[in-house]
Amino acid sequence: MILNCQLQYETKKLFLFLLFFISPPKQIYAALDDYLPLDTGYSSSYFGDTGLAILPTARFQDEGTLKFGLSSFYPYEITSIAASPFPWMEAVFRYTEIKNEKYGPSSYSGNQTNKDKGFDFKFRLNEESRYLPNVALGLRDLAGEARFSSEYFAFSKSFNNLDITAGIAWGFLGRDQNISNPFKSRAGEFADTRARGESKGGFNYSQWFSGPTSIFGGLEYKFDRYGLRFKLEYDTSRPDYNVVFVPTSSRFNYSFTYPMSEFVDLSFGNTKGDTFSFSFTLKGNYSKQIVPKLERAQRIARLSSAQKEEMSQDKQKFYSSLIYNLKEENIYLQGASLSEEVLDLTINQSKFRQQPLASGRAARIASALSPETVETIIVRNMNADMELNAIAFEAKELNKAFEGRIDKTDLLKSTKLYSDEQKFNKADFRPLVDFPEFRWQASPALKNHIGGPEAFYLGQLIVRADTATKLKRGLVLNASFGANIYNNFDQMDNPSYSSLPHVRSDIQEYLKEGKNNIIRFNLNYFNTPFKDIFTRLDFGILEEMYGGFGGEILYRPFDKDYAFGFTAHRVFQRDYNQRFTFRDYNTDTGHFQFFYDMPEITLQVLAGKYLAGDIGATIDVSRRFKNGYTLGVFATKTNVSAEEFGEGGFDKGFYFSIPLDVFFTNYQTGQITFGMHPLTRDGGALLSQFHALWGITGNSEKRALINDWDHVLN
Repeated sequence: MILNCQLQYETKKLFLFLLFFISPPKQIYAALDDYLPLDTGYSSSYFGDTGLAILPTARFQDEGTLKFGLSSFYPYEITSIAASPFPWMEAVFRYTEIKNEKYGPSSYSGNQTNKDKGFDFKFRLNEESRYLPNVALGLRDLAGEARFSSEYFAFSKSFNNLDITAGIAWGFLGRDQNISNPFKSRAGEFADTRARGESKGGFNYSQWFSGPTSIFGGLEYKFDRYGLRFKLEYDTSRPDYNVVFVPTSSRFNYSFTYPMSEFVDLSFGNTKGDTFSFSFTLKGNYSKQIVPKLERAQRIARLSSAQKEEMSQDKQKFYSSLIYNLKEENIYLQGASLSEEVLDLTINQSKFRQQPLASGRAARIASALSPETVETIIVRNMNADMELNAIAFEAKELNKAFEGRIDKTDLLKSTKLYSDEQKFNKADFRPLVDFPEFRWQASPALKNHIGGPEAFYLGQLIVRADTATKLKRGLVLNASFGANIYNNFDQMDNPSYSSLPHVRSDIQEYLKEGKNNIIRFNLNYFNTPFKDIFTRLDFGILEEMYGGFGGEILYRPFDKDYAFGFTAHRVFQRDYNQRFTFRDYNTDTGHFQFFYDMPEITLQVLAGKYLAGDIGATIDVSRRFKNGYTLGVFATKTNVSAEEFGEGGFDKGFYFSIPLDVFFTNYQTGQITFGMHPLTRDGGALLSQFHALWGITGNSEKRALINDWDHVLN
């Protein structure tokens, strides 16, 4: 399994983020306050979901919460990542080391213990009321090897400090078999295999709600002091009924959870009557601004009527003043036209994530410098030399908003949001640009390989350098290089035996031989031939495994919630050392793309041909919060059979993206991204798209501008 985590920012910021996350700032309390409760909400089970010890509950974390958990209770050690994209949904990725099993024959894996990966989902069906409990439907170990496969309904009801949970479970959590399966028709065929943990892997919905069935229950008590929580449960998973026998002296598990801070929970207790259990959880709600913003817009002294009249007579002086003051806000003028009643300017910037914020600051500066006769200030936002939208402010209403006489909602009513054909190249004033323009940055990055038979963790620390050389408008040469600092990939010895072309599964060869590598070296050309139509052509080394040529076209109507496009490439597989040579394999790949934006949810569907020549579709669903924090899951199914694909049956994974500026007092773009495939397989493999048009044009449509409008006066 490959897990890529690239941190694209300076080393100092990386250190500050880690310091903040691991050791969050503490508040100073009076002595009496030490005895007041610290309530950080319901805590996690050892399996990563919100629950008791082994058992789940019907409780959920606040939406936007992200949790990293480590737990140990023999024979399991579990690493988990849990996310709550909605108040009614919780998703968990779990990696389990099984101490009393070997990975395989000793000739293959030596003394390495077995590993298991799985996904869990939990959905709230009813919210607790005075008389009714919280009700949740859960699916554990979905689409994996299904060792811990289980389905359940949980019911949780609180009585002051006491929270009681009961439920019914099938599969792993139903091994106690204290009741007969209420779904009689599903009780037979899979009963024995599911009881032994021998369920077939993959997305086997045919086995859901089958096999051994149990009523389960437990309680959680919150003490008034320190926020300490006590949990007690009856373990219906029957740890003594396992593939490898684990003796047990009690079916009752208990644990204590202590919130060390708002961000850290520590749990310890007992399972099976004689086994010490322990867990450690880091958590945070990244849908909120963690560090308050202190940066404010620069104060621009408004010119007198005489000075403004002088500016209107000397437009070159006006444009020079506009360029200078915009640059102070890290906003760069790309074109401007000043008439008696209208000032029309195009800007480019990489500091502010919210385009209304950048547009508002540009309009504030333009208003302070513009002649009194100007009634409309139009700000056009540009990215990759493509104009994305236009925001037309009424000058009088804009000044009222800056002076606090009207609010942002009233300003929006008088403002026109629209898209247009490219205007900057026809502007009266266009700053001279001395091509080529060169930009670069260097930052630490990590490559990780987790869960192979050779070792639990294999990884590499590199210095990554990214350069961009703009040769002309829209034409950019992008290059990225990786220089090894430390790695232990030489321990890898797990070659691919896939029956498909090895388009991804030879990953260990790339990691071992490409320690110092050319990550990317390609030309990109961006253009907007018509309103709302964007194009990209690329040629060269496209990603770490492939080079080639191709392009993308995207139709993204400004005032609609949908977009669609097409990508097509001819690609050639690179040699393992990732320099300028290639292997024999080459293919055509391309996809029809459809995107649909719902309030805070984005659906993406790709259908076409993948790198191994298989045909199928990818579905991606993500939740984007107002501050830019994103959580997403995806799945790909092609005409490759589950047997050909291998363990897991089809490709799937999850990702999240945390905007950097939630941790800092000033505004900045950039994000911490994390994506995970449970397994690296050849089926359903996509070409990595650098600067995909959906991302380049992101947050620029009408819905996004309205969503981010609260920032327009910041």
